Amino acid sequence: MTSAGLRHNRLWPALLIAAAMLAVWVGWVGFEASDDSLYYAGADAWLRHPPSAGVDHWTTRFPLVLAFAGVLGIVGRSFAAFAVTGLLFYAIFVALVGRYARGIGGARAGWIAALLIATLPVVVANATTAGIDLVEASALIAGAMLLGGARAGIGRGFAAGLCFGIAILCRETSLLPLAVFAPLFLIGRPVPRRVLFAAGIGIMLVLGVEAAFQYALTGDPLRRYAIAFHHDEHIDRAANAEGNFLLWPPIDPLLVLLVNDDFGLLFWLAGIALALGATRGLGEGARRRLIVLAAMAASGFVLIGALYTKLVLNPRYFMLAAVAATLVLAVWLDRLPARWRIGLLAAIVASDLILMGAGNAHPHWQAEALVAAARAHPGEIVAGAPADVRRAEIPIAFGQLHNIRATPAAPGGLAVAPADAAPAGTIVARYPPPPTRLGSLIRALGLAPLVPPAIAHRLFAPGTEIVLVRTRG
Repeated sequence: MTSAGLRHNRLWPALLIAAAMLAVWVGWVGFEASDDSLYYAGADAWLRHPPSAGVDHWTTRFPLVLAFAGVLGIVGRSFAAFAVTGLLFYAIFVALVGRYARGIGGARAGWIAALLIATLPVVVANATTAGIDLVEASALIAGAMLLGGARAGIGRGFAAGLCFGIAILCRETSLLPLAVFAPLFLIGRPVPRRVLFAAGIGIMLVLGVEAAFQYALTGDPLRRYAIAFHHDEHIDRAANAEGNFLLWPPIDPLLVLLVNDDFGLLFWLAGIALALGATRGLGEGARRRLIVLAAMAASGFVLIGALYTKLVLNPRYFMLAAVAATLVLAVWLDRLPARWRIGLLAAIVASDLILMGAGNAHPHWQAEALVAAARAHPGEIVAGAPADVRRAEIPIAFGQLHNIRATPAAPGGLAVAPADAAPAGTIVARYPPPPTRLGSLIRALGLAPLVPPAIAHRLFAPGTEIVLVRTRG
């Protein structure tokens, strides 16, 4: 290999690592006091009194819970363990997408796909704390890779089934992309029936072991499915509308892909790439790999859209569709002249960084302010809304804070509340919401006065100001 070739081979890994680090820094949220709190409870249960059958929809997601427990055992009970768990599966996910693209379009296409997916907002948003989305998607991609491989036989089919079974244990919605294998089994292409049959055995083995585990501990082998099916009895249109631009149920899933900060320009550019012949000229093996994953993504997209009253139209449910679009776009970019390829890659990554930089990194600022107030006044009881106290349970435990209570505050005591709904009394401290990353950059450059007021509020104060009030005695 020439020296120029060696430099080229070293450039891609360095570029990927640098872009991923920048994307994670820009899009960092960290501990969210949401689902990650529940995964912590499940992992902690395994450390304190193993084995644990789980008590709810989240603590029965054993692939993540057990990995999280392992990280907690090594790192200790701290916010670092949340971050390490998220970043671990982020790295695995990016590596799998890059490897999948390499099998379709070659080495450079693999690096391009890894770069695109590592900086995609919906991926980075799930990379900074313990979450299930990247674990589930990684298992599905690994299974698809095994099925679509050039030497896919019964052994690889069985291994693919094990991966798919793990994905189902992550989240039962994995059955939606896997549903496409029913018609593919009848057709017998692009994966032979005997290979799909072996995959089915692998799936049943994983699910059977989990059912036996539940039966041994609880006497109910189907316990996890009863929990999963009833954890949200109904989801209305208001929940679907959070963060989405919706017009009409039949087209709303498509709008989630096309008009959403989490995906940026990905699906628009992938559509252009397809129209310009991105998949033309692919060899038989490359085409089979792409068809397998694209079929799974299409099945998941259609069925999630059909179940919009049962499942929220959350962008993270369309992770597999994002991967399929990334593969198509990477193959197309790989074929472009270097100048166009570099320019488009830079524009895509830059636009994704801007979208992440404009996001609110403190979605539960009131709970954060409650903890900050308690630290600042260790000798007094600080009261907060019951929901905020619950959200702050883990920061309270990690910080060994013993002076936080749910409202109402005692007469003359301290209470944390939104500035526009504060109780009568004297304001002791104010906690304005931190600006977004992009807002901080604009301020540092002295450009804040040029930002329109409607946009300025989102960039510089993306939330409600919280105040600490000493109530009237």
